[in-house]
This record gives sequence, C-alpha cells and structure tokens, in this order.
Amino acid sequence: MAAAFSDMQVILLAVLALTQLIVFGLLLWRALGLVARPMGSAPGPAPVPLQQQSAVIPSHPAPSLQAPAPAPAVPPVVDQGLVDFIKKQEGYSAKAYWDYKQYTIGYGTKANFATEVIDEAEALRRLTVEINAAWLLVKKIIPAGTPVGIEQALTDLTYNAGSGWEEQSLGAAVKAAKWDTVKADILQYNHAGGQVIAGLTKRREAEASWFETPL
Repeated sequence: MAAAFSDMQVILLAVLALTQLIVFGLLLWRALGLVARPMGSAPGPAPVPLQQQSAVIPSHPAPSLQAPAPAPAVPPVVDQGLVDFIKKQEGYSAKAYWDYKQYTIGYGTKANFATEVIDEAEALRRLTVEINAAWLLVKKIIPAGTPVGIEQALTDLTYNAGSGWEEQSLGAAVKAAKWDTVKADILQYNHAGGQVIAGLTKRREAEASWFETPL
C-alpha cells in the first residue's frame, strides 16, 4: 500500500512538472513575441508579392504642352511703293553688318546685336515697322494738304538718315510749306562719317524727284 501510494505521488509530480514546463514555454513564446513587436503596436501591412511589386508603376502628371508663340504679325503697310523702293535700295542681309555707326540687318534696320541672324519674313516685318514709325513722325510735322510725293520723300529720309531733321532748317521749311527750300535741304543729307557718299546722293536725288512724280 505504501509502494502504490509512492507510485501515485511520482505520477502527480510528473504531471505537475509537465504542466509547469508547458506554462513556462507559453510564457517564453509570448515574451519573445512582445520583444519582436512592441505591445499595442498595430500590425504592419502585408508584404506585396514580388510579382506584384514589379508591376507597380508610379503615376506622374502628364507634362503640359504649350503651343508655340505665334510669329509677330506684319503691321499694315502705309505705302507699298515706298516699301518696294526701300527694299531695292537697301537690299536684304540675313546677317548683321557694320554700317558706319551701328550694326544693320535685313532691309537696313538696326540689328539687336552684332551676330544676329534673321530670315526675310522678319526683315520685312522690321522694315514695315520702321517705315510706319517714320511716316508717323512726318505726319506730325507736315501741314495739311502736303503733296504725297513730299510726304514720301520725308518718310524715306527719316527711315534712311533718322530723325532730327525736324529740328533743323529742313523742319522749319516743311512747317512753312516752302517746298523749294525743302527739296534743296533734302539734297544736303548725303553725308556719312563726314564724307559725301555717292549712294546717299543718288537716294536724295530720287527723293527730290518725288516732289513732282510720287511713287
């Protein structure tokens, strides 16, 4: 009877030891889980399979396409005959070149810089702009009823030689409508660099001829 009781005690002790071992194992497993992930933290997102990762393409906004700026429009021509005359006199140069006191380009207009290059369409646009500006200056000075040929002559003179004449004796003669004096004064604008230039003399003579025979 004592031996049987002793065997029962051994069994109970073994079961108790096994139970403690199981409990200890569970506590150890839980402790290891808490170290790997702090208590209270939310589980992270499930990993994306490699096949799906390779298929993910970041989205970018489509680049905005801007329409090219339209070319500047050619302004209305105030006198086509004068335009044709100046084009013939000046000739066309796509590249800027030195012309006494400035770099010139196109049909005798001032270049923006020494190495500028323009096409013929731009040259014509600049020519028209400058002719219109010269014509507006002349219109402010000439008296009402001035003959068309004189208006053309003064406009071409302004385009070719620049303004300033309106403050000289030529300007005074124009305001007084003394056309013979105006014609004589126009012929004096044939100098460049202090010297008489044959091409300018010929051009002034052409302008003087418009007094009787407009373009």
